[in-house]
Amino acid sequence: MRRATAFALLLVLASVAGCGSDSSRNDAAARARAAARQQALHARLVTAGRSVFAKHCALCHTMEGRVAHPTFIESTIPNLDEVRPEAAYVHERVRVGGFDMPSFERELSSREFDAVVAYVVDMAGRRVAEPQADAHQLALGRAVFDQHCQACHGIGGRRPTTRPQFPGTDFNLVKPSEEFVIRQALRGIEGSMPSFRGKLTRAQLQAVAAYVTATAGS
Repeated sequence: MRRATAFALLLVLASVAGCGSDSSRNDAAARARAAARQQALHARLVTAGRSVFAKHCALCHTMEGRVAHPTFIESTIPNLDEVRPEAAYVHERVRVGGFDMPSFERELSSREFDAVVAYVVDMAGRRVAEPQADAHQLALGRAVFDQHCQACHGIGGRRPTTRPQFPGTDFNLVKPSEEFVIRQALRGIEGSMPSFRGKLTRAQLQAVAAYVTATAGS
């Protein structure tokens, strides 16, 4: 009787263990299916966003190698292949506009708005790469940034030290390429950002560009 009872108990335990294993496999399969659905939905959203971008943004912004030619606009317009923005930043720019950029909040449906944000976040920054800089160069870059840039630009979790009339790009939310930083520093933006041509040496320019690219973004 004891042997029979013990044997029955073993069968019950094996059955429970088997059910648990099946349940775990089922849960894992369900999670995998849900993830696949989310990926598919996101891919469709990005595809829709490409069309929205082509209609409303591509006239002024270069992205995915398709060059824009905004010859009628005098201000500097970011090449989105050279910056990698966070979703919050793209959302804010589309919603409220920016320097010489109109708001698109009333022009886009909710679906179009979400789609273009997803597209830019996924596809921007193809020319942004981590800099090959040593600790000495990065330290020099930070010193240059703290002296000449931090009044208007946030970075590394720090906020601008002043409240400029035209706030500079928040590098907590946007990761630029080194080339982008150097070009903007040399060119400046009339009325909002001075040119540092002749004010910084080539070594200082390269160092601050490396620091910004290495530190920017979340």
